[in-house]
Order: sequence, then C-alpha cells, then structure tokens
Amino acid sequence: MYKILSLDEKSKTIRFVYDDKSDDNNAMFSLMKYIKSKINAEIKQLENGFLLFNDEKEYLFYIIENDAMYIEILKHDDKVAFSNFKYMEREFKSYIENMNLIIAKEKVKNMNDAIKDNMWLDFMISEYGNDLHIVAGNDLSCSHILEVIFKNACFVQCSKHFNACPNEYDIFYVCNDDDIEYINKSYKNIINDKYSIIIKIKADDARNYFYIACDGIEFINEEVRYDYDFTSLYTSDKENIIKKYDLKKEGDSWYQEKENSHKTLVFTDKFFNRNDTIGILFRIYKLCFAKVKYFRTYIFNFEPYKYDYKKGFIQTELWDAEFFKHVDSGYMLDFRFLQSITVYEDFVKLCKELESFEKQ
Repeated sequence: MYKILSLDEKSKTIRFVYDDKSDDNNAMFSLMKYIKSKINAEIKQLENGFLLFNDEKEYLFYIIENDAMYIEILKHDDKVAFSNFKYMEREFKSYIENMNLIIAKEKVKNMNDAIKDNMWLDFMISEYGNDLHIVAGNDLSCSHILEVIFKNACFVQCSKHFNACPNEYDIFYVCNDDDIEYINKSYKNIINDKYSIIIKIKADDARNYFYIACDGIEFINEEVRYDYDFTSLYTSDKENIIKKYDLKKEGDSWYQEKENSHKTLVFTDKFFNRNDTIGILFRIYKLCFAKVKYFRTYIFNFEPYKYDYKKGFIQTELWDAEFFKHVDSGYMLDFRFLQSITVYEDFVKLCKELESFEKQ
C-alpha cells in the first residue's frame, strides 16, 4: 500500500513509500499511470526521472534508493494549492487512497478465490501487535492453509474464533461508503481518514459482519503444519464413524447422502487421515475449532453418551458419542445443542459455567 511520508513546502515535493520496497519501480509506474488516466496526461522520461504532464500540470516522479519515492510539483493550474502546498496533499492523498483501494480489492478477490474450494474453514486470531494475523484451516490443531495479515490494524471488531463456508460465499470484502457510515453510527465515528482501508468479514457463526480497519492487507496461501500430528490415530474409531454415518469416499473426499437430501461433502481424505476422533466427529456435526480445541483439552471432564428411546442415555465409546456428560455438573450436552451456539462469546460463557462446577 502507498503512504505519504512528508511534504516539502519549499521544494514542492511529496515524499511517499510503497510497503514492498523491492517493488518501488512498479509501484511508482502504477501510480503514474493511474494519475495519467485521471488528468489526461502524457509521460516522458528525463535524466532525473519521469515527467507526467499536460497543459496545466507537470509532475516529476523519481526514486532515491534506500529512501523513498518522490513527486515534485513543477506546474499546477490551482495557484492557491501551489502557493499553499498543504492543499496539494489533498489531491495526491486522493490518488493514493484510490490506488490503495484498487490494490486491496484485487488482493481480497485473490484471497477469496484461493480458499473458495473449501466447504468449511475455521478462523482464529493468531497474533495482534501492530499487525493483526488471522489464520484459517480445516483443523487449526493440525495446520493452517491461509494467513491474513492486516497491516497496522487500528480498529478491530472481530471474534477470536469464527468459521465460514468459502464455497458458498465470499468471506472477505472491502468496505464501501455505506459500510463506513454504518460503522461510524455503530461505533461513534471510530473510522476516519487515518485508515486506508476497512475490511468486512462474513462469518457463518456471527450475527453481524466483522470489521477491521488497517493500512493494508497481505495473505499467504500455503499449508503450515504444526507439531501435533494425528495421523493414523484411532484407526478403529475412524472405521466405526464411517459405518455409523454412512460416509462414502469419492476421489479424495468423503460424502454423506441422507434420505431425501442432497449429497454433502463432509471433509477431504487428507483431513480424515490427519485427524483424531473428536476432530472427525465434530466436523460431521459442523462444530467449530474453538469447540474442538476445548473438548480435546478437557475431554477428561466428560463422558461420551448416546440416547436410546427405550433405555434412555447410555454410556458409550467416543466414536459413538452424540452427547457429552459433564462429570462434575451432570449436565448432558447434546452435540446439536453445541452446534446451535453460533457466537464465540456464548460458548465461552458455557465453558465458564461448566468450570464453576469443578471439584476443588
């Protein structure tokens, strides 16, 4: 993304940078071509840079290595702006903001395209310093396949954990003016012109969109494996789950086809091979990573149960579970009830309630 660093009133010079230093030449030419299209100008190469000009304006573009890019204003038809150089910032700030918007929209489109073949992804905020990092994967205990970096994120309204369905809809959007107006009404004018772009996120388990204001966005689309590997664990459990839920393998994916319903993709073979019983079982019930992580960590506090219409609740093996009995409270947690909890904060409240029963 482009950013204005300073304006020199005396030399009529604007100093600016692009966040990828290795791409300064392309960044400068891209901005030149954009301004050229807006003011119907021509470009001519000079010994000291590139001149962008028409009958009313002349802008000299050049780069100083290991420093920044520069635009020197040689001629301008607005005499007020030329004499009071602060006014000139408005014009070039508008150019830069529009360029940043174009770049952001292209990156967001590429990011949505990169993950659109996934039926289901869990997302998690993995780091928040100056930049906000969000990772996404089929099971974040094993790996992530996408990392999104929001540069200098100054406003974040987003759950720590959420999930979404990329093959059904786009997850990420660049906000338009209507979105910004809504945010300002909701958050007391928190968004102002110091932010370059605002990203809107659609989650499957949230009532409203999430919003992140930042200077720029980058993403890394590659699989990163973690140390914990579930490969070949619980082999017999997996076989039993396949039989119980009548899963069918086609190619490199597993499907379920219930009576009077369409065939549904449940997970890929790679996910199936790398995962444990809880990971596979919870995916069938479409339970998000936050729930997978919690029950994996505290499984010793729960007992697996299923329900028989004659015998009532029956304790069973983990692969056969449809309920978890919380040992200390005696509460019976239906997996379908866990599925109905669609807001992360509500799940946290449930966890705290269960933990309040723990015996000291």
